[in-house]
Amino acid sequence: MKKILIVTPKFPYPSYGACEQDRAAGIEMFKKMGYEVMVVTKIYSEEYKKDVEEVTKKLHIKIIPVCYKYLHIAMSWRKIIFGLKRLFQPWYWDGAAFEYSEPEIQHELRNALESFRPDIVWFDYTYLWPLYKMVRCRRIPLITRSINFEPNHFLEEDGRSIINYFKFLPKLLTEFIMSRLSNVVCAITPQEAELYKKIGARRVVILPLRGLSHLLMRTQEIHDRVPLNVFFSGSTYNVAHNRKALEFLLKQIVPDVQSKFPNQFIFHIFGGKIPKGLSKYFIRGVVKHDYLPQDAFEDLMTQMDIAIAPSLYGAGMQQKIFEPLSRGFPTITSARGLAGYPFKENIHLLLAHTSDEFVARLAVLKDIGVRRRLGHSARTMGMQFFSEESIGNILQKTLITSSFKN
Repeated sequence: MKKILIVTPKFPYPSYGACEQDRAAGIEMFKKMGYEVMVVTKIYSEEYKKDVEEVTKKLHIKIIPVCYKYLHIAMSWRKIIFGLKRLFQPWYWDGAAFEYSEPEIQHELRNALESFRPDIVWFDYTYLWPLYKMVRCRRIPLITRSINFEPNHFLEEDGRSIINYFKFLPKLLTEFIMSRLSNVVCAITPQEAELYKKIGARRVVILPLRGLSHLLMRTQEIHDRVPLNVFFSGSTYNVAHNRKALEFLLKQIVPDVQSKFPNQFIFHIFGGKIPKGLSKYFIRGVVKHDYLPQDAFEDLMTQMDIAIAPSLYGAGMQQKIFEPLSRGFPTITSARGLAGYPFKENIHLLLAHTSDEFVARLAVLKDIGVRRRLGHSARTMGMQFFSEESIGNILQKTLITSSFKN
């Protein structure tokens, strides 16, 4: 039996968001593929070890948890002195990467390499590169899974200020270092795959969100009724691009729809940490669901009719777009959010940019025939790209053909 060692940041269980779902699905897929799996991961504090123990028993794999060191404000003098070294090491100015230079995680990875003797080491996310040296010196194939091209993601989420451009540079350096040290880079979208090729990655494959595969097993019923339930699911609204999309929806799209098509649409907002300042927009015809347990969320999904997902900015693969497409919902979104995946206007979905365009597309979806056609086509396309079989084939080919190269 082949062995794979997975090194991943914050422990992905419970799997609340798209990133956690992607990494958790990856661990479980490797198990299904017949690999013996070991995981080295970060946790926020000792109290999270209970979650680790539960998943260890459930999946029958060894998980080595290491507490984050530099997320805590209160730091010992030893940590402060160690941290000051960053001033003289520009490659560690990316704070996310610096976390993986600390001695404990280095020690635990070294022990895992020596005791487990993996055939492949899989790193989730590019900023774990400070751990790569000890893998490469053992000539073990090293694969990196990128969730987004972090320099672009940072500028889009935090803004294009002079200070942020200085912070952008070490994040760009992280991507260059990772690209040259990885045998394979698994980019999350076709657009980001092209970026990694341009900066010199040895080999690049496109690996979509792995958590989408289980959604394709569900069949979405298309209801003939009025009003129609329109939903937006942004997971969490402390993420800037989700928050801005929600504001655009509540402040511009919803009022226009309610004015032009009174009592014909009800809007449902899913996700956690909705800003209190937006509470005044949750009036008649707009329902706030906050965060829901998975069973309750699935029950409500059976009552939804249309997905709406504005994408004003943001890197990577936005689950608020690809999840409803995979579920077979007729979906209205922004062209930029497709990130190179070949979903086509009026074949698999409807595209809009301005508030007026979103309103016009909703009017089109009053027709149940259009909803059925788009929902069916979207799910069919989702099966092609996001099914467990399709993603499994990508993983299997990537793992089998990965080899160590100097």
